[in-house]
Amino acid sequence: MTNPWEKISLSDYEEHMKLQDIMQLQTLNKIMQNQINQYPVKTITILGIAGGNGLEYINPEKHDKVYGIDINKAYLEICKNRFPILASCLELKAIDLMDINTKLPKSELIIANLLIEYIGVETLIKHMKQTLPKVISCVIQKNIDQEFVSSSPYQQAFQDLSSIHTDVHEELLVECLKTINYKVIVRKEYLLPNKKMFIRIDFKMMR
Repeated sequence: MTNPWEKISLSDYEEHMKLQDIMQLQTLNKIMQNQINQYPVKTITILGIAGGNGLEYINPEKHDKVYGIDINKAYLEICKNRFPILASCLELKAIDLMDINTKLPKSELIIANLLIEYIGVETLIKHMKQTLPKVISCVIQKNIDQEFVSSSPYQQAFQDLSSIHTDVHEELLVECLKTINYKVIVRKEYLLPNKKMFIRIDFKMMR
């Protein structure tokens, strides 16, 4: 069965996300800037990289390797073309994260923004047990009397996502990551224009 994300054009996705009454692309960009710069790591894996929003904050002199993971090969090709300056450190991989047998690359920091909603907490935990990063930084979305996909001229492109989307409950995410030895070190809320909220939660491996 084809994953709905393989049928959504990057143009529709980005144009929808950056609308002034949605502002998710811009907000995620600012969050990514902080996620990338906050931790003194040499290796990063970005799950659900799409077109590379936020990659402009990668410094090839500071970061030895950045892995970009996405199920949509067309997204990865566009991402590669957008950031030729990162050729020395950026490695893009087409991976279906729903496949729990997939082996992710090892890295110190894993970024998973608006990704857990589409693979589920249980699947995330299985991947994290395999990779054991020092830090996991993720963004989940909280909907306040709104559907997950905001109303927009591009809304039709996302209609099939309902078949794989599930709301992520913060408490469940925290408790499940605690079972594999991760604790919360950062929690921030970002209010969006359309009665939605991004919640960024960073987890650190406990020694």
